[in-house]
Order: sequence, then structure tokens, then C-alpha cells
Amino acid sequence: MNTKTLKSGHKGFTLIELLVAMSITVILLGVLVYMTGISMDTYRDSRNEVRASRQAKEALSTIAKDFESMVSRRDGNNYEWLYAGEETSSLKGPSQREITNTSRLIFFTGATDRYNGAIGTSNDKGGDVSAVSYRLVYRDQISDSNDEEHAVFTLYRHLVNPDEAFKLLAVEDLEQAYTSDFSENDDLSAANFLVENIYEFSVTFLIEVTVDQGGAQVTHTVRATMSPSNMTEFRLKGSKIEYSGDVEFASGSGLAQAQIENGRIVGVDISITVLSDQGLTLAKKSGISRQDLVKQHGYHYSKSITTPRP
Repeated sequence: MNTKTLKSGHKGFTLIELLVAMSITVILLGVLVYMTGISMDTYRDSRNEVRASRQAKEALSTIAKDFESMVSRRDGNNYEWLYAGEETSSLKGPSQREITNTSRLIFFTGATDRYNGAIGTSNDKGGDVSAVSYRLVYRDQISDSNDEEHAVFTLYRHLVNPDEAFKLLAVEDLEQAYTSDFSENDDLSAANFLVENIYEFSVTFLIEVTVDQGGAQVTHTVRATMSPSNMTEFRLKGSKIEYSGDVEFASGSGLAQAQIENGRIVGVDISITVLSDQGLTLAKKSGISRQDLVKQHGYHYSKSITTPRP
């Protein structure tokens, strides 16, 4: 019997061919993973920026409305209409990453959301001048406590309705009178929550000073920026402006402090820094400096506001 061996026309892969194919597959998968990572990073950055922009818009819009309807009188008395200072509480954030540039604001405004917006109804108790306080602190606004485990950097706005703000209208120290009548719990209640992840809150007052120079009336603009290293306190009274720190004005103008104190506030520049959620998480951990935190995970926004002339 003759036995024939049939040879197949198809050959299998050699070891070298398999290794080459696997190498190409690994390279392609690596490129795919890399491109996916870039896409995810881009998406995350875009989402963080959109969220930060939304937070900033809400904060700046609310602050602008209050300043645009700010109420003050230059009638020569010593009553105080605006106070700006540093946040002095212990609620400034984790060690080494505390809020270092924040302003505490108290002033009078004709806010349209007084009495929870129920103007002209039975809930309207009369009056049109409210007091408002802004504070930026590190606090858990969900549990309404100072528990740092779930705390975030939070900007609070406490609007005092006209029926209660009336007793603050004729005082010589607005900050002292306010803190005597309203506790920290009043300021930092959940009802007064405005926005979160605000890491810096800076205020610059624009002061218009008109002086006589050689028989001509010349107007200068002076900038008073609130910051721990520059200016720690600013007060607007019925007779003058009081401030502790340095102001900025054009060189050669030769303005004296008394001339600046007699100036008028004509505008306010607000600057805020919003942290991403990742930045907030890193702020609770050690190993990252405040400067790197702001540089890598912060978004900066600002707004110029024109204030009513008293």
C-alpha cells in the first residue's frame, strides 16, 4: 500500500512574526492609551475651568450689585458707612495653605433682594437701606460646622434687612457694632452660603482726589488695595476716608494723606481666585505650597465696579 503525505498550502506564524505582531499591538495600545489620557486631561481641565467660571460669575455678579447700590453720606459727621479689613478668625484653612489674601467687608446697600425679595408685600417691614457682610472662610457648609474633614473654602454673604440694619446706620465703628449685634453663626449660616472653592478675595478701592495745582483743579485716582502686606484696614466715614497701609497713585502727583482722606470712592476692583476640585483636595494634604496650589490649580477672575458718588 502506498501512503501519501498531504502538504498544506498554509504555513503557521513563526515565533519572530508573533513577537513583531505583539510589539506592534503593544505600541498601538500605548498610543491609544496616551491619546485617551490627553483627551481625559483636556476634558477635566475644561470642566474645571467652566465650573470655576460659573463660581466666579456668581460671586462677582452678586458683589457688583451690592457695590453698585452702595449707600453712603459725606455729611461731615463721623458715622461709618463702610469697613474693609482682614479676616481674623481661625477659619483660614489647612496649615501652610491658609487663605492669605482675603477681605472682610461690611457696608450699606440698597439691595433688591432684601426681605428675601418680597419687597412691597406683607413681609416688607419698610426701609430700603440694608447692611451686607462678606466673609471668606474654610468651613463645612453642609453640616454648618467648623469640621475640617469636609470643609471647603467658602464665601458667605450675610444681608441684614433694613429693619435690623437701621441700628447700624449711626455708629462710629461699623465693624464693632456689627460684631456686637451679629454672631459668627449669623454670618456663616448655611442660608448665607454664596459660592465655594474661592481661595482668594481681594478688594481695591478707587479714590478720586481733586486738588488745586497752580490755580487749576486736577483730579487724581488713588488705588487702595486690601492685602496683609499692603493695607489691613479701610473705613469710609461721613467726614473722611481712613486707612492703615500704603496707597498707590501716579508718581509726581505729590498727594498728601489729608488730601487722600478727603477724596471720594468712585469704584471698586474685585479679584478672586477659584480652586479646582483637585486643587481643593490637594489643599487638604501636605506636600504642596500655597504658591504652587494657586499656580497649578487656581483660576483668576476680576471685575471693575462703578460705585454711586456720595
